[in-house]
Amino acid sequence: MALLGILVEFEATHGSREIHKDRFTIELVINGPVENGFVAGMDYAKPKERLTQLISKFAGEYLDDIVGRATNENIAQYLMFNLSDLSLQSIKVSEGNGIYVEISADEFNAEMYPAQLFYNLGHSFLLRENPEKAKKCFSDAIALNDRFAKAYNLRGRCFKYLDNYELALTDFLKAIEINPGFGEAWRNLGNAYLYLGKFEEMVLAFDRSVKLMPNSALAMNNRGYGYFRMGKHILALRDHEKAIYIDPNYSEAYYDKAMVLKVLGRDKEAQEALSKSEMLKQSAQDTYQGINMH
Repeated sequence: MALLGILVEFEATHGSREIHKDRFTIELVINGPVENGFVAGMDYAKPKERLTQLISKFAGEYLDDIVGRATNENIAQYLMFNLSDLSLQSIKVSEGNGIYVEISADEFNAEMYPAQLFYNLGHSFLLRENPEKAKKCFSDAIALNDRFAKAYNLRGRCFKYLDNYELALTDFLKAIEINPGFGEAWRNLGNAYLYLGKFEEMVLAFDRSVKLMPNSALAMNNRGYGYFRMGKHILALRDHEKAIYIDPNYSEAYYDKAMVLKVLGRDKEAQEALSKSEMLKQSAQDTYQGINMH
């Protein structure tokens, strides 16, 4: 088989927190036998024109509203789906920073992509703190794939941010029904039970999330906060300290530890933990990573 490579560049506005414009390079690779003097019997102009027309839709638009969070992976998948009638071997996307992503046509699931695109869009809206729009996207994803555990999980997060904890609970339980080993859904379920005041169920859910994600500082710290709300301060302190051991830069864990220490009358240690929390929170402002969705 012969290979045909096509390079096209474009600029686009994107960003989950800070909006900025970057230049992207797309490399389209087509494979096939040489027929009539062309790879796959295709005049070079045809695939280049198709690619150029497709990315021209990005001009003047916010890229995250088209492909979801504008990672190189999401851009590549969007292009792969919309150019699937070509004899594609792969699509490579780079931002000019020396890093590129390459998606192979053999590994791309075109059948599942429409639901994935809605999920990607919902993820982007959630990162931008727009739970209403995110919820709509996740619902659209679920309408196309009613076994999409991750979509139920993040739609549950949307309901939580909209203070509808009963619907959040329903979605987290559905995500777990589909995938019982989904640690993040168990963690979110624990938080839903916490807000609903169902502490026994909360502890069971948090315990499961910690077992499934033993290296998750977030899960460990959430369980600690749950214990704190139940008045089990020693267990709470232990979990907050474990969370800090897993992630020494986790500002919220230091804050929660400070609250427990204060209740225990250990005021000096509480102030030290609170100061550490404030310092880490300040230093993290320029290294925002968004909401934890993994």
